[in-house]
Amino acid sequence: MAPSIDSPNRRSPRLAKKEQSSTTRIKSNKNPTSHSAASAAGAAAAKGGTFGSMGRKPLVGENVGYVKTALVMAYSHLCVTLLCVNVIFDLVIYGLPAYIFLLPLSKSLFRRYMTALINYTTPIVFNLPMILSGTTLHCDSMDYYENKVKAANSLMLANHGSRIDWMIGMYVGYIEKPVRVRVGFVCEKVIKYMPFIGWYRNVICEDVFVDRSFKLDKINISTNLNDFHDSGTERMLYLSPEGVVVDFAERDMQYMQNCRDFCQEYGMEPFDYVLTPRYKGQTILVEHIAKGGTITSICTAFVRDGKLLNCEMWSKERVVADIYSLCAGLGGSPVDIYINLEEMHFTAESDIKTIMMKDYERKDKLLREWHTMLKEGRFEEFKARFPPFVPHFWNAQFIQTLHGVQFYVLTSLLGIWEPAVKFVFGFFLFISISHTFGWLMNGTSMESVPFETGIKAVLMRLFAKFSKHKEDKERIAAAAAAA
Repeated sequence: MAPSIDSPNRRSPRLAKKEQSSTTRIKSNKNPTSHSAASAAGAAAAKGGTFGSMGRKPLVGENVGYVKTALVMAYSHLCVTLLCVNVIFDLVIYGLPAYIFLLPLSKSLFRRYMTALINYTTPIVFNLPMILSGTTLHCDSMDYYENKVKAANSLMLANHGSRIDWMIGMYVGYIEKPVRVRVGFVCEKVIKYMPFIGWYRNVICEDVFVDRSFKLDKINISTNLNDFHDSGTERMLYLSPEGVVVDFAERDMQYMQNCRDFCQEYGMEPFDYVLTPRYKGQTILVEHIAKGGTITSICTAFVRDGKLLNCEMWSKERVVADIYSLCAGLGGSPVDIYINLEEMHFTAESDIKTIMMKDYERKDKLLREWHTMLKEGRFEEFKARFPPFVPHFWNAQFIQTLHGVQFYVLTSLLGIWEPAVKFVFGFFLFISISHTFGWLMNGTSMESVPFETGIKAVLMRLFAKFSKHKEDKERIAAAAAAA
């Protein structure tokens, strides 16, 4: 889930003009190898416009047999199915009645109830994809996180190296030491319409949903923040200022280039590991800590088999981790997550643009340093910098089991146990078909929330078809005018 507040290709008329070009390119000023690899990636994307032109990303991992792939994918589809079914249950049975009857009476009481419900639901979100699949989380600033970040409201500004940043936020927020905190997100508005998880985030969690336009979003953001302040509800508010996750489609490659050009115009070396941050939204989001709290810069690395997944943006080795990447850890290669925290200080009156650009320059250098260590085989030295978070193993198993028991008891009491089992099986098949269909269409898994791979594959194909039709009409009109 990604915030979308303002965009680098709106910042410069020259960049806006470049956006109209059909030729995709990625330039690198670092070294000839970078330039060659980036140019090859750009050329491939320009020809096909999808991941397929770059080579379809394997479902489980490199050199994994068909049987193991089928078993791991069945487990992954089951994880997503159970996640959806349990979230639907909590939303319908516990959430909607409170939304209908309790919210009109007292927002403060409603949010206290929903915070308890969120704490009840959260373990079933990360248990199967993360804990049982072998993912571990590590942090190099544990004292700062426990003693300052969790002490009051906090604004967490993370690089966008994956599609499961929201799971990371929920995982670390749920840790009881020293206190369990409610986690909210700033994310693109389309998420609230995504089935089940999106509905839950909208109704139960009241996340901040944005539209890609600062003029449209600032009132919505401010209203949400003030509403939580008025009800006395504290939360950790998590967002990714980059605003988008890029793959290797033509528009993605062009967006990368726009960000690199913007760095040069700003007097900085182009970023290789991150996109340029969107900064205007922070002038409003800083209201979140108006009554006390911290602003924290997060730099996250995703590592599998000793390799950095969120490596250089244009690299064919880059993997944008999603729910299925985590679940595939059951096959023997889990994704481990390493988190760097750095406290930031600014107000609405600060030069936030400069502050954010310098922070992203720091993140880019930090990721390059980590990548170098991993490529040199210094994984143990790298890992030693990051003490692990203590997993919620038994707590998560208890909550997972309790959800299964409550589902069985309620459906049995209502006399619908057998239809309910058939529904879950049908749901499993639907998720399997939706994800596989999306992967075949777009060449990669994009599951930040359930069904996103299938939905986005269709939308991207329709958008590409519309764009081509529009370009053809423009060419015909230009040729007619020239004649």
